[in-house]
Parts: sequence; structure tokens; C-alpha cells
Amino acid sequence: MPTSLDDLVSLAMFARVVEAKSFTAAAAALGVSKSIISKRVSGLEEHLGVRLLHRTTRRLSLSSEGARVYERCLHMLRAADEAPELVRETDGEPRGELRVTSSVIVSDRYLAEVVVSFVKRYPLVLVDVMADNSMLDFVSDQVDIAIRLAPALESSSLIARRLATAAKVVCASPAYLSERGTPRWPDELRSHDCLRFSPLPVEVEWKFKVGRDSVVVPASGPMRSNDVEVLRRAALAGAGVVNLPGFYVAADLQAGRLVQVLAEYPVQALGVFAVYAKGKFVPAKVRKFVEHLAAHLRKDESLTR
Repeated sequence: MPTSLDDLVSLAMFARVVEAKSFTAAAAALGVSKSIISKRVSGLEEHLGVRLLHRTTRRLSLSSEGARVYERCLHMLRAADEAPELVRETDGEPRGELRVTSSVIVSDRYLAEVVVSFVKRYPLVLVDVMADNSMLDFVSDQVDIAIRLAPALESSSLIARRLATAAKVVCASPAYLSERGTPRWPDELRSHDCLRFSPLPVEVEWKFKVGRDSVVVPASGPMRSNDVEVLRRAALAGAGVVNLPGFYVAADLQAGRLVQVLAEYPVQALGVFAVYAKGKFVPAKVRKFVEHLAAHLRKDESLTR
């Protein structure tokens, strides 16, 4: 049975409540009273026979059923939001707000310059960059593009376009190597203090290519962090051996503050991916930004295609 117009309105209001994280904020955004929104959502829950939202005096949270319904609603609302944009973009000119999330390491190294040149070229676009080492959710955080560093990415619901490949470098400070010795073979890292990047499992982070084989070293040490800058500074202070993208430590290596080790045994590289939603209509602001970022990355000699 086709969804009624009344149900579509209720679904849209429910989705706006989720996005605004409150009934009051959603009502203000839609220009209706809070009681209307509340009745609509309660009626939708009754109609579907499930609890969509958990309500307390302080916050709202989605139930598991509510999360599934909201994901479907989001496709509907995005299509509705994109319809005017599709008409306006007949001239191919990107416009509107573009929400980009990226790890801090990529934001610091690349995005400032990329965004500045992009908005100069496309002045009708407002770019909102969210530099965050946590994985923001495309649905609840309304993300347009996510820039990810990972060995590989696959998703059935999103497009993951590989823009470049970043080699990783195992290195340590001269002071650390003078005190503890220089490892000549990956397995020797077992006796060294290795600084771990906590989001990656050890079998991914410390996977070496030895001839035709791959060797995983169960690296361990005195600290780990989800922030590569913390690890870089710890390595500079002589805390241990670190394994970071080459572009991030290039200046330190050139200046001699860090020394590369085990160069003849490459560590698994990381892909630089642009991730965005699938759809027949990909907004020009998304397409053009991904193309702009890809062109910028191609100029960096520390990266490969």
C-alpha cells in the first residue's frame, strides 16, 4: 500500500527531530508548534507499532527500530533537499553548504589549502570542515564527504573513491636508536618500544612486506593514541619507534629529527579515500570537491596513485 501524504509528513517531522536532537529545535526549524511535532511522532509510533525515540527530560535517543526508519527517511529528505539544487545546477555551478569530515592528520596536511582554493573557484559553496579522529556518521551528522585513510574501504551503501596512496614510514629519534639500537629485521621490533596508533589493529598497522610474504609483528610499547600528532611528538622525544604516513613525518626525516628504519621492508600503505553517498544525482558541490582534492593530491610527490 502506498504511503499516504499524511504519513510522509509525519516521517519528515520525525527525521527533523532526529537531526535537531530535540522537539523544540525541530519545531522552530519547521515553523510549527512543539505539540504538533510531538503528536505527529507519537502517531507515527502508534501507526508503526514500535518505539522510535527514547525520551528523557534531558535528551532524545533513537531506538534500534527508529534508527532503521530514520535511515530510510534520510534518503527521502535528501532527495527533497536536492531537487531545488538539481534545478539550480543546470549551469553546472556548485552551490550550497558542503559538510566534509576528515581525520585531523589529513585536515592539517591538506584540507586548509584545498578548501581555500576550492571556495575561490566556487564562491557559491560554503565548506564546513569537521576535523575529527572519530568516525562521524553520515546519517546523524549529515556528512556530504568523508576523507578516510585506510588500507582499503568497501561499502554497499556508499561510494569509496581512492584518490591516492600514502606510504608509511617506520622511524624513531636518533637518541632512541643510539640507546636501544637500530632494528635490522621486522621481528626485532618485538624488543623495542613501539608507539601504537590505537584505531588500527596490530595486524594492519605493523604488517611488513618481506619478499613475497607478509609478516605481522605483534608490536607493543609504553603508549598508544588515536592522535598521530601525539605519537609523532612522543617519537621525537625518544619514547619509541613509530609508524606513520610518510607525508606527515617528511619534514622530520629531512631535518634528521627522525630516522627511518626497516626501509627495505615496506609497511602496508594507506589509501586516501573520498567517501560519499550513492545516488543517481550526486550534487555538483560533492563531485567538484572530490575532483579538486584529487587534483591537489596528485601534485604531492609523497603520494602515489
